[in-house]
Amino acid sequence: MSRILLIFLAITLVCSVREANTQQTVDEICKQTIDIKFCNGILAKATSPSVNDLLNVTVTEAHKILDDSYFFISSLLLHSGNQRPFVEKCADGYAIMNSLFTNSVSLFNSGQYAEITSRLSGISSADEECKTDFNVPGYNINPMTEKNRETNVLLALEKILGHMVSS
Repeated sequence: MSRILLIFLAITLVCSVREANTQQTVDEICKQTIDIKFCNGILAKATSPSVNDLLNVTVTEAHKILDDSYFFISSLLLHSGNQRPFVEKCADGYAIMNSLFTNSVSLFNSGQYAEITSRLSGISSADEECKTDFNVPGYNINPMTEKNRETNVLLALEKILGHMVSS
């Protein structure tokens, strides 16, 4: 019985050390972004502190979030009226970012980590690509402002982690 208890305690200790190491790694990375809380939420989905796993989670989540943002801005185009030129510019910017983040998934899956960083290095921040100076019916505050902030964090995360993995 005491052996079983010892084994259980050893496993518990190893797991708690692993969780502490993961959180320490995540904290160090997230301090380099503009939104530590959002960053932590993304990287909390990682199963290990390995930089590869953190990059995998980031690439996967970025792809999902950018797909959603691109769909949202594209649907705004249908009802944009006289604000169409502003919404189109935002949609064009998100089309480019969505394509880059989609390519990041393929590059990650083929182990081309340095290529992720080099492809993303030329892209400007989301708020430069998508000016939010247009009204969105039904919203007091343009929801693209929040989507831009999230996109900027994801862009920073992929750059940071891509550089770490390829170094």
